[in-house]
Amino acid sequence: MSLNIRVIAPDGLIWDTTAEGVVLPSLTGQLGILTGHAPLITSLEIGILRIKVNSKWTPIIVLGGFAVIQNDEVLVLISGVEEVIKEDYDKAKEILAKAKKNLDAAKTTKEIIDASQELKIASAKVKAFKFI
Repeated sequence: MSLNIRVIAPDGLIWDTTAEGVVLPSLTGQLGILTGHAPLITSLEIGILRIKVNSKWTPIIVLGGFAVIQNDEVLVLISGVEEVIKEDYDKAKEILAKAKKNLDAAKTTKEIIDASQELKIASAKVKAFKFI
């Protein structure tokens, strides 16, 4: 058996496939979904959504959203997506270092929130490289 997975962002369909499994970045941690999973609705955090197709994991950086799991179907509605390109690993590490500095330098609440979001995205992008 397999899961039917659809990932949709505001600008359209990102992914539509059958897969062996999916790992979602939920607000309470990583959530693994396999066939036969109980029905569930969950919020998603900025992080790595991983889809397993033909025994290979594909990472997608999601910028929050939610997922609905029911009858071996996973519908993921996200507010945005970041691309992971294999050749950009060094650039991703530089962006992560800059994001850490920006968070350390943040003074106002808005600056702290913005820098924290930037750091989450940069961190997820660097971590995603171990799956490609």
